[in-house]
Amino acid sequence: MPLPPGMQKIVRTERCGDGVNVIWKKAGKETTTYFSFTRLIDLKVNALDLLAHPDEWGMDEKAGKPVLTV
Repeated sequence: MPLPPGMQKIVRTERCGDGVNVIWKKAGKETTTYFSFTRLIDLKVNALDLLAHPDEWGMDEKAGKPVLTV
């Protein structure tokens, strides 16, 4: 299923301290963005689902947050 415009594929996620590193593709290169668990809660993102199923998420560059794509 193609991602909506402005959405980039999340390659993988890693638990890191009190948050999650989201690794996603930007212009063919891997980019890492860190989100604290508090920030993910504020964004209404389920951190456990993001960690368990990164392939079901995309990175919305404009909004600066992971978005469920399925």
